Amino acid sequence: MNHPLWHGIGVPDDFLVEGDGVRVRDRSGRWYLDGRSTLWHGTLGHNHPKVIAAIQEQLNTLALGTLLIYDRPAEVTVRFAEALAAQLPDGLRRIRFGNTGSQMTEAAVLLSRYHRRITGERDRTAVITLWGSYHGQGAGATPLSGMLADRVDWCGPLLPDVHHAQYHGSWASSIAKVAARLGPDRVTAVVIEPVMGTTGVLAEQQDLAELAKYCRDNGIHLVADEVSTGYGRVGALSRSVQLGVVPDMLVLAKGITAGYLPAAALVVNERIYQDLKDAEPFPHGSTTDGNPLAAAAGLAVLDVLFGDGLIDTVIPKGEVLRKALEQQGFDVAHAGLLQRVALPGQTFDQVSKLRRACEDNGLLVSAGLGCLCVLPPLVITEDDCREIAERLGGARG
Repeated sequence: MNHPLWHGIGVPDDFLVEGDGVRVRDRSGRWYLDGRSTLWHGTLGHNHPKVIAAIQEQLNTLALGTLLIYDRPAEVTVRFAEALAAQLPDGLRRIRFGNTGSQMTEAAVLLSRYHRRITGERDRTAVITLWGSYHGQGAGATPLSGMLADRVDWCGPLLPDVHHAQYHGSWASSIAKVAARLGPDRVTAVVIEPVMGTTGVLAEQQDLAELAKYCRDNGIHLVADEVSTGYGRVGALSRSVQLGVVPDMLVLAKGITAGYLPAAALVVNERIYQDLKDAEPFPHGSTTDGNPLAAAAGLAVLDVLFGDGLIDTVIPKGEVLRKALEQQGFDVAHAGLLQRVALPGQTFDQVSKLRRACEDNGLLVSAGLGCLCVLPPLVITEDDCREIAERLGGARG
């Protein structure tokens, strides 16, 4: 087939045409259990009534708005920021809205460097991330993503002065070694995922706390990329905060509107904000930042998570899923409904082959590095969790 859409696509019968709850249907009429929440962002599943109603009401009221210039934001966007800030820890409440996680992760690095210029630390430009990490793709996000390090020169030059530390063992020690080589007073920011999306490696609470202390003692901004781990996925709004670590900047995306509309947020601590509030405006943003429809969807998502109490069900359902997967003989690392099924020694092609076998068995999951990633919608039932495990086990044979 020669389709104009420039992405990897299959035959027409594979095209998805309908979604309902935690299931989707392709054009041939076959239904699948969505064990990957589309690409981890469909956190409330398909056709969620509260989100759809909120978007429809806003569409009929005020569908357009911008935060880029002028001083007339949509009122619903202001309410969304207030509602989100109310769920965040004290001191981490200043919010910039954007459209994607990649955009906001890049914004965090640029804002860190901008802060150094304003505060007279112009030599602090180096950024440290981890090998195997994924922070998106783009002029800034690709070099930040350790798993894409071999692609940095493909379209380069891209964002310079990005360095990678080993993710095996202690993150705090590994990052400190890289910082020592560069000179700690040259490092502006460390960017980490509390759970690495593509490798499934979970940060240990003590290690994360030691990393936060190291950054604090050396004046380095700690940026938590929680595009995958935030917004209820692990049973909390933020995995790092759940572990008792409050970063200097927090990136949220994917589940922020349950995937119904593009949206993301960069949350910045009060100290950085106070240093910059009277400076020239930070030169970063896009036309649709804080779009009213996305803000309305975001308010609805917060209402479902906290008003309806859905967020409190995530950890118990995650335990059901973990136990069911282990009963199928899988080795599982997990945090709430973010679960990594280990496939040691298997190449990415071999993992992808199992992923396709899962599709043949009516289950959609994601392929990672040496693992399958299972991230179903948070609205999943316990019976659906058991079905995921049975279908995955049947695909493995």
